[in-house]
Order: sequence, then structure tokens, then C-alpha cells
Amino acid sequence: MKPARKRRASRHTKAGKMKKQVCFVIVPLLFLLCLGVCSCRSFRAAFRQPVVSLGSADITGINLEGIQLHYSLEVENPNIFSLSFPEIYWTLFINGASFLSGVAPEGEAISPGSARTLDIPLNLAYTALVDAAGTSGGRELDYQLVVETRFLLPVQGELVRNFERQGKLPLVQMIALRNPAFEITALGFEGMDILCSLDVDNPNPFPIPFPGMNYDFGVRNNSFISGTVEHPDTLAAGGLTAVRIGLKVAYSDLYRSFSALKTLGEAACLLSLDSSVSLPGFDRERLFLDIPGVIPLLKEPVMSFKGISVKKISLSKIDFEFGWDVDNPNIFDFEMGDLRYAFLVNDSVWAQGRLEKWTKIAPGRKTPVPVTVSIESSAEVKDLTGIITRGMDVAYDLKGAAVFSAGPAAFADSHIPFDLNGRTRLGL
Repeated sequence: MKPARKRRASRHTKAGKMKKQVCFVIVPLLFLLCLGVCSCRSFRAAFRQPVVSLGSADITGINLEGIQLHYSLEVENPNIFSLSFPEIYWTLFINGASFLSGVAPEGEAISPGSARTLDIPLNLAYTALVDAAGTSGGRELDYQLVVETRFLLPVQGELVRNFERQGKLPLVQMIALRNPAFEITALGFEGMDILCSLDVDNPNPFPIPFPGMNYDFGVRNNSFISGTVEHPDTLAAGGLTAVRIGLKVAYSDLYRSFSALKTLGEAACLLSLDSSVSLPGFDRERLFLDIPGVIPLLKEPVMSFKGISVKKISLSKIDFEFGWDVDNPNIFDFEMGDLRYAFLVNDSVWAQGRLEKWTKIAPGRKTPVPVTVSIESSAEVKDLTGIITRGMDVAYDLKGAAVFSAGPAAFADSHIPFDLNGRTRLGL
């Protein structure tokens, strides 16, 4: 019986030793596990998520090539330890379709308690924007920007934040030709100066190159002068750019081209403008503008010698009168003044001077312009008396220049020289 007790005692001793070993292993593990759980809870309680904000859009540049759009993304680290810079992805949508996308470059870690701003520049070409807009037209284009940020955080793992912004992009607008005007700035018997003006309206918020522009000046529906418009290099942004077209019309050229005009007093004219425009969305557009007007068809008055007549004769003095007939073939009247003359008879100067009296020259008929001269030289009086009493012909030469003015609107002083000569008889 004793050996049996020994075996039971031995069996109990081994079981006790095993229990002690298990307790020695499990208790430290449970302690470490409890300590780890408490540490994670404390760490999580102390950790704060990063603060991310997306600013509003800012157009930093706009021109005929496209738009430079700028967004700023600010990331703030409120913790007492550094955070890795997030991965940032962005996509721009137009009409619900992806138009442009990109990934921000990898940045350095964000220091404790600091913030960092990331710039998201978007360069949008107008040609691509017009294609994306399709046939919608309009002055603006709706867009949507989607930004996604991905943080890899300790303990919490991946943190994703999404942002959306909506806005409008200005589209290129067509220019327009406005405010046409026609003006005769100078007018004379040789011809006229014409000024045609207009404004080119550029509604875009940026300057654009001046488009090619040609003109054709026609009289009575027939082309007379053609050319290319001289203009500034660019059209001002959001405003009007003045364009001036100056033309010189010589009556000799005009009557040579249109002989029927010689019988008319005025004629209708038309300046036609043709402009080719190349803008994104308007590649094949053309602009047309007509500037109508009326031009007076002046004809130079014809001056003829009226003759010599003796008004009063004595032994010491002779008063005589000579002059001109001014034939005005126009339907307009004029005024003549500042007439300078030299009157020669038989190669001797009988009179010279200046007629300061203004004389109205009526339209469609002859107007006499007389001049009275007194000769008091005894030698000239004697010679002139002999010529008169014998009824002799004399050779005369009447030279000078007349100034016509105060005619139609914009009429400038026109100088008409004359040199009239021949033979005549002095009459009482």
C-alpha cells in the first residue's frame, strides 16, 4: 500500500509545478496587455487629426491663350509630433466630364503645431475650353474642382478628406464694330479730305491683337479707293478702340473714273469695311460695316476778263474800270476775297494791288467782279488819252490769284490763279 501513496503524491506534485509555471507566464502577459491597452487609449486621446481647408479660386492670369486659375490648400498639424505630408489629387470637371487632373508633388513632413500651404495652379487653354464647352455658347463656363487628400496617420491609419469647389470661367467674346461716322474735314476745288471713323469694341477682360481689316470706298455703287486699315497693334481690354480712316479724293481722278459725275452737284458714297477675326471659338468669323456719306462735286469757277471802260477823264487824271466775270458752275455759292492782281497794258503796269472786298459768287451763273483804278501820272494820262481818242486796240495781261471760301461744310480756302491776256479797245 505504501508504494501507491507515493505515486499519488508524486502525481500531485507535478500538477502543482505546472500551475505555477502557467501563472508565471500568463500574469506578465496580462499585465503587458493591460498596459498596452491603456497606452493606446491614452495615445488616441492625445492625438488630434490634421485640419485641412481649400480656399477659393483666384484668376492670376488671363489672356487670349487661356486662363491661369489658382487654388490654395492649407494643412495644419495641431499635434506635438510631426505628420507626413498628405497625398493630394485633384480633378477639374467641365460639363460633368473630366477636363484636367493632377497630383501635387510630395512635400516634407509637417512640423508640430505648424501649417503648410500648397498651391494648386490650373493652366487652362482656351482652345481646349471651347472644345469642352461644345455648342453651349454663352459668356461663361461652369466648372467643378474636386480635391482629395490622403493622410497616413499613426494608430488611426489612413485619413481621407474630400473638397469640392464650383465656379465660372469667362469665355472669349466676339468683338464688334460700333459708332460709324463720316466727315469731310477739308474741301476745295482740287478735291477733299474725308475722315471715316469707328470704334472696335473688345468685351474681353484682356487685350487682343487687332484683327485684319480692309476697306473699299465706292461712289455711286462703284469701287473707287481700296486699302488696308492702319490700326494700333492691340485692342484695349474691356473697352473701345478708336479707328480712323483718312481718304484724299482728287476731283480729277474722280471725274476721270466717273465722267457722269460732272453734271451732278453731289454723289452718294459708301465706305465698306471687311474684317477677318481669329479668336478661340470664332476661327472663321468675319465682321462687316458700311459707313455711308454724301460728297459734294465741286467744279472750279471760270474767270474771264470783263473789259476796260473809262469812267472819267481829265487833263490830270483818268479813272477807268476793269474786272472779271466769275462763272460758278456749282450748285453752291461761294465768297471770293483777298484777290491779288497785276494789270498790264502794252507791257506797262497800269494797276496792281489787292481787292479786299468780299464778293458773293452766286451758283449757276456769272458774277462780275469790277475794280476801279485812277491814273494820275501826266505821261500816262497823255498816252492813255491818245489811245482813247484814236480808238486803238491795246494788248492787256491780267494776272493774279483769287481765294474762294465760305462754301459748303468743311470748305477750305481754295486759291485759283489766273493769267488772262488778249487785245481790247478802251471805251468811254
